[in-house]
Amino acid sequence: MRANPRTPVLVGVSQYTDRTSAPQDAQSPLDMLETVGKGALADSGGHDIKVDAIAVVRLFADSSPAFKAPFGRYTNFPKSLAKRLGQAPKRLLYGPVGGNTPQMLVNLFAESIRTGECDVALLAGCEPLRSQAKAQKAGLALDWSEDTGDEAESLGKEPTMISRHEAAHGIIMPVSVYPMFENALGTYYGRSPLEQRAAIGALMHRFTQVAAKNPYAALPIERSAEELISPVGDNRYIGYPYTKYLNSNMFVDQAAAVLLMSTAAADAAGVPESKRVYLHGSADTHEHYLVSDRVDYHSAPAIRIGAAHALAQAGITTADIGHIDIYSCFPSAVEIAADMIGLKHDDPRGLTLTGGLPYFGGPGNNYSMHGIAEVVAHCRAKPGSWGMVTANGGYLTKHSFGVYSTVPANDWVRDDPDVYQAEVDALKGPPLNETPDGEGAIEAFTVMHDKGEPALGIIIGRLDSGERFLAQLKDNPGALIDVPVIGRRIRVTSGNPANSAVLI
Repeated sequence: MRANPRTPVLVGVSQYTDRTSAPQDAQSPLDMLETVGKGALADSGGHDIKVDAIAVVRLFADSSPAFKAPFGRYTNFPKSLAKRLGQAPKRLLYGPVGGNTPQMLVNLFAESIRTGECDVALLAGCEPLRSQAKAQKAGLALDWSEDTGDEAESLGKEPTMISRHEAAHGIIMPVSVYPMFENALGTYYGRSPLEQRAAIGALMHRFTQVAAKNPYAALPIERSAEELISPVGDNRYIGYPYTKYLNSNMFVDQAAAVLLMSTAAADAAGVPESKRVYLHGSADTHEHYLVSDRVDYHSAPAIRIGAAHALAQAGITTADIGHIDIYSCFPSAVEIAADMIGLKHDDPRGLTLTGGLPYFGGPGNNYSMHGIAEVVAHCRAKPGSWGMVTANGGYLTKHSFGVYSTVPANDWVRDDPDVYQAEVDALKGPPLNETPDGEGAIEAFTVMHDKGEPALGIIIGRLDSGERFLAQLKDNPGALIDVPVIGRRIRVTSGNPANSAVLI
């Protein structure tokens, strides 16, 4: 069956990883974008391709002050990339913050192609934090800048995903939030803390096996479950129960790109049928933006609803998926996503194609561009099979989904996300009491470590009234490690800026 001329199709993918170059010899962010941009164009097998839209995934340096680069700034990344590629696109977009961005951009630009707004879109992203950190440590002055005299288009104001009250209690960085989900999950699964640690070790061991065989992995090393979970040597605890080896590895030099075309443009460029992979299902959802507003800490309704929509749109079920890449910044992100989609944690098909963010690498907001590239490669290798990508931004906050196959997708349309998002929005968590005083129980927690030593307990709890509260445990937070904690009674006292808790 031939596809409709306006049917969007993925025709080119490219990945790049540098593990070894000295920072002064490594590619700049724009160099990396150029490498994968040219790679995606070449991978399509087409000729005389004229790109009319370029979108670049936002770098961490432009996402958070914590990662700001001291080596200058590219004022318009898409325009600079277009210049390097000898292209003159009409649309230049610099994407928003969030690991969901690559798949969301595929969904957006596939719809733009379907409606005739553009014919050829190049999506690319990179992260140079490995070289950036090494250069800063060595006192080097690199030139990572270009002033084009203008700014790229953006998608508008970023949503607020942290409140001042949350920040005052240490709920700021992903390393302090995802382990809270993990501890809540252990109790939800009916496991002791030691049993849950063993389970996540077994889960992530399988990810390291995939990374060890992936030529683009930043850390292609297979590690045993015991090695992953043991806080020994350099593998110290960051936020209990996560050791260093269970955290996303952001300090990588990696880039990836995807090329989309209308079927008519692909035909005109002579793109071989063997290169074409179609988007059959898509969805973009988000949880309640604030962690303190969530329904609970062992589920993600936005993943359940978004994944179900994407699969239904494609006309398949989880049993039909041949290749899947679940966003894997931390083990809890994998476990919750698998639960919501209806996949077992030890599914023989595997839950990653890259090896996961801790081992393949977590290149900022762009990781899922690599996941998409892997799904495309696997679908090409087995025509007629189905692949799925899940992408996550924030704290299990923003989600995007894509279902792919080499089978033409004549009827795909990007449904208005507001329609199915309404179901997520209708699910409410308990009210938050910012000035709690009294007794309650622990709902989720972590123990943040400083150089491997317990430093601070961060607690989400429920008062006996049913209200939720946030608190810190500063006195002997190590007492929360490797013992049953969820549901434990505590007394909380309101404070400024943070509430304090003591165990009863």
